This record gives sequence, C-alpha cells and structure tokens, in this order.
Amino acid sequence: MQLTYQSTNLPNTRLHVADALRGIAIIGIILLHNIEHMNFYRFPEVAGEWMKWLNTATWDGLFFAFGGKMYSIFALMFGLSFFVQNDNRMQLGKDFTLRFLWRMVLLMMFGLMNTFFYNGDILFSYAMFGMLLPFVGKLNTKAVAALTCFLLLQPIEIYQTVAALFNPDYRLIDANSGKYFAAMGASQEHGTIWKCGWDSLKYGQMASFAWNIENGRTTQLPGLFFLGMLLGRLRLFYNEKNNLKIWLGILAVAIAVFSPVYGLYNMLPRYISREEILIPVRLLCKAWSSLAQTFIYVSGLVLLFYSIKPVNRFMTKLTFIGRASMTNYFLQSALGAMLYYGWGFALFRYCGPAVSFLIGIGMVLALYFFCRRWFRTHDHGPMEGLWKKLTWMKMKRKENMK
Repeated sequence: MQLTYQSTNLPNTRLHVADALRGIAIIGIILLHNIEHMNFYRFPEVAGEWMKWLNTATWDGLFFAFGGKMYSIFALMFGLSFFVQNDNRMQLGKDFTLRFLWRMVLLMMFGLMNTFFYNGDILFSYAMFGMLLPFVGKLNTKAVAALTCFLLLQPIEIYQTVAALFNPDYRLIDANSGKYFAAMGASQEHGTIWKCGWDSLKYGQMASFAWNIENGRTTQLPGLFFLGMLLGRLRLFYNEKNNLKIWLGILAVAIAVFSPVYGLYNMLPRYISREEILIPVRLLCKAWSSLAQTFIYVSGLVLLFYSIKPVNRFMTKLTFIGRASMTNYFLQSALGAMLYYGWGFALFRYCGPAVSFLIGIGMVLALYFFCRRWFRTHDHGPMEGLWKKLTWMKMKRKENMK
C-alpha cells in the first residue's frame, strides 16, 4: 500500500465556488466582529423594551447563523488552498514544504500586524497550525482522513468528560482567557492607539490561544485544515462526475446530524448539573452541531452554485471579496478598532448589537466596492499580492540570475 500521497496529475483550475465561499465566510466574520465591537463587549444602556428585544434577536440570530460556521468555512478553504498550491508543485516535480513554511512565517508577521488593531486575530493561529499541513500532506488519503476524524471528534473534550465521570475530584482545564482579555479592556476604552495596540500585542495572542483551548479549537482548527485538503484531493468542488450527488448526500447527512445534536446541546443543562461534565459535553455537542451546520451551508451553496444560474451569478460577484479575504480581514480590523475603541470614534458608547449590525453591513458594502474596483487592474488583493511576492522572492532572484 502506498503510504505517501501521489498527485492525480489533474489540472487544478481556479475554483470560483471556493472564492465565493471564502467571500461569504469573511462577510459573516465581519458582521459578527461588528456586533462584538471587535472583542470589546461594552454596550450602551437601552431603555426601550423593543430595542432590548431587537438587540437580543440580532445577537442570537447572527451567532446562530454565523458563529463558529464562518470560521469553519474559512479554515476549510485554507486547507483547500494548500492542497492546490502543493499539488501544483508536485506536478512540476518540486517540493513545496520549505516554501510553504516560509509562507506561514510571513502569515505570522501579518497576524501580528493585525493583532495591533484587533486582539482576536486568527492569522497567527492559522500560520502556527498551518505549519503542520506540508507534513500531513505527504500522508496518503486514508491516513489523513483518520487523523482528521480523530481531531474533529474533539479528543480533549472527550477525555475531560470521561475523566470527570470516573473522578469526582476532576477539575476542568482552565486556560483563564478572561484574565488576558480583561488586561486589554482599559486601553480599549480609554487608551491611545499606541497603548491599545501595545496591550493587544502583549495579551491578544495569549487570550486567543487560551480561548481556543477552552472552546475546543486547538484540535478543531487543524482538523478543518486537513478536511479542506481532503476535499481538494477528492476534487469535490469541481462539477465533475457525480460530485453533485455526493454533495446532495452530504447535505442530507448534515441536516440529519444537526437537528438532534443541536437540540441536545440546548437540553443538557436541564439534566446535568455538575459543571465538570456539563461543560465538555456541551462543547462536544456545540462543535459537532456547528460542523454539521457548516456542511449544510457548504453543500447547499455548492449545489446552488452549479445548478441555479441566478445564484451562480450572485455568488460569482462575491468572489471579489473572497479573492482578497486577507486584505478584507485586515481592513475590518483597522476600521472596526477605529469605529468602536476609545482612541477612535468610541461607538461602543452609542451602538448596541442591532445598530452595529447595520454598521457591519455598511463596512461589507464598502469593502465589496473597493475589491471590485481593485480587481479591474490587479490579479490579487493588496495583501495577497504582497504575500505572494514575498513567498517567491528568493526563487525569482535565482531565476533572474539565470
């Protein structure tokens, strides 16, 4: 049995559906970050009951629709992008490992730049876990599938549940993310841009990493990367052979899994009182139901993209945002911090979730028209173009010397 992955030698043409999915993911992320006030959970007092209801409905509705799902789609597309780049290099008889590791080092640097504005940055974590991709990518498909299933089953939460069941004195892992987030609160409210940025650099990545531990993301994130890579190997995002029937089956399974698992997540507090059991079991249900909901979105959108022309045309327009996803992520961090933090317009004092949602829609529209205009004369987004140039900088020098 072949233990290492061998390229299919099939052309990896540009996947417009992947660009559209990436665009939808970044739109959802931007909207959530706006109602969260960029990880600064301060909101004005609201007197009217109707406004309280509207704020609650906006918050609960957006988190049900997007929370954990847009991040998952974004991670899947990250793994898919690695597959395409790696497979293309393999077809040329070249190894992509060192080049991709350098690419992840660059992404870490971009992540730290982004952290200066937004302490919930994910680019640094993507780069850190992304360094596993070229090594796991050398394994055969069955081995990668087994590793992916293991990670997405949430082994840490399963361990904590079993440990608590058999040990009445067991205490849950506490990464104390609240301590790091609290350390940044004062500068977010009153500090200058430099003080706020410095505190974010000191505590932001530690806060995010601790939060990831507490919420099951430390195994889920690499699992999603590997799953995206697997979807690339299987070429499921191309309209080939019986792929649409496969996506229809995935949609049916995802719907069947989501409803009972999400229902169980909501019911558990009625039946389990001990936190050491309740918390990890709810995390398991939340992670699995979120993954199922993610695939309801992904499979449904892929089917619609390839089957219904008006949907195809609409999603194609969203590829402008998806092709510049890192640029848009960076811009939403800078704009959001300026809008909501004390050193900027301090809108946290005036805007609840409902109004912030409208601001988020305005931000999405502004970024869309910026991207549409940019791609009239460029092949890559601003950050994406810089990332590509820096990734291949040394190779180009060698080619020029020849």
